[in-house]
Amino acid sequence: MGIVFRQSAKNSIVVGIGALLGALIMWLSTTYIGKREFGFIGTFTSYAVTLSQMLLLGLNSTLVVYIHRFSEDERKKKLLITWCFILPGIIAATAGLCYLLLRDWILGHFQPDDQPFMEQYFVWLPIFTLLFIYMVLFEQYLGSQMKVAVSAFMREVVLRIASIALIILFGFGYIDFHTLVIGSILVYLLPLTILLLLALRTKGFGLSFTSSHFSKDEYVEMAKFSWYHFLMAASILLIGYMDALLLPLYDHDGFRAVAVYRIPVFFISFLQLPLKALMPASFTVLAKAFAENDRAKAADLFLRSSNNIFIATVFIALILCCNLQNVVRVIPEGYSEIIPVFMILFIGQMVNIVTGMNDQVLSITNYYKFNFYLSLLLIGVLFLLIRILVPHYSIYGAAWSTTITIIIFNTAKCLFVWKKLQMLPFSKNTLLVILAAIPALAVGYFFPNLFNPLRHVYVHAFSDAAIRSIAITIVYFLMLLWLKPSADLQEYLSSIKKNKRLF
Repeated sequence: MGIVFRQSAKNSIVVGIGALLGALIMWLSTTYIGKREFGFIGTFTSYAVTLSQMLLLGLNSTLVVYIHRFSEDERKKKLLITWCFILPGIIAATAGLCYLLLRDWILGHFQPDDQPFMEQYFVWLPIFTLLFIYMVLFEQYLGSQMKVAVSAFMREVVLRIASIALIILFGFGYIDFHTLVIGSILVYLLPLTILLLLALRTKGFGLSFTSSHFSKDEYVEMAKFSWYHFLMAASILLIGYMDALLLPLYDHDGFRAVAVYRIPVFFISFLQLPLKALMPASFTVLAKAFAENDRAKAADLFLRSSNNIFIATVFIALILCCNLQNVVRVIPEGYSEIIPVFMILFIGQMVNIVTGMNDQVLSITNYYKFNFYLSLLLIGVLFLLIRILVPHYSIYGAAWSTTITIIIFNTAKCLFVWKKLQMLPFSKNTLLVILAAIPALAVGYFFPNLFNPLRHVYVHAFSDAAIRSIAITIVYFLMLLWLKPSADLQEYLSSIKKNKRLF
């Protein structure tokens, strides 16, 4: 678990920097981009992300799992890489052609005021999707080679710095909106090029076109694995993204409603940062443990990883919940609904995080079909909730639809993993983390306002947020040191003290 924690610590720093850059992007976007235009960019990106994950057909999961099984056979390893990188491109090209043929039918689903945006950039969606596909593939491959922080740096830092530059250029009138949109798509070529060069430097990366290196049984096994993981990933993705995908279609405000909804969704994504930072390295080791049929090691990794993710998530939750008023102060008028929507989404996401790495466990065991059947059922439930609630309650309806579905989904998965594998993400340490959070929450919530928000709003809001966050950090960290809910955290801190370095 030591190398996992060190890799995760590196990745956490990268992801944290990316989150701050993302917050800057959000502020610049609300300041310089109109609500309808901002909503369009968010919707277009959500569609590209969703389509890319679905068109991968589970081959990204196959790449991560099977590359370890073929680690000693260079021929099979290279053939696996070939299939996993070429097939998605062929599938995406075929899907793109169908998409272009259905142009009028697709455009007809959007609100009349929003249709001109989708019509102008319609042909760019397949290109955007293809770029996302290969971003995922290269990240997954580098992650399997324990290059987690490097691939995360491309996504979280390089891409966001480029996006910030584009928005600033637009805000000061150096480029128009059309250039901003196209630039936001083509900018993905930069990290893709860097990721390709990094992959070429890893041992064993290459292509092979000798299909006979795999037996018929191996092809059948990998095809089944990919197919079920595609179904599972697609269904889970739809549960997470369906509100953003359908909101512009069923809300009468269309892209303008999406613009408001994007703000709380973005800050909710901060709660997933520990999962994004710790999960890649943990998943790799967990997959190896299951491949070696070492269930005791797998159970230990599952529990410890879930606990470490929960500790970090609670910390971010404390910072966010105690600084929501400061967020509202620095965002332009017209976004007042973000706090109640955030709190609704917050309930669902905390349930999602506290139930641990159930998706990852199910994806590498013979029980991954359960995840698919359950999520398929809940996709129907989520669609009905959105279809009924959004036209009447707008973004509040979307938020409640998502939260209700997430709670049902994660509760069922947790119970299933416990019953079939005798693995639970909870322990007495979970309660210790909650106990550590209570005084930190009290300090952050009741901390006095030392600055007048009516004067120099940005300076005062950021100053208050900084001092409040520091107070929360100190109290929470001291409580963790006292209660000791994580052996990995204690080991990591001891290594810092001994070696005088973070990694």
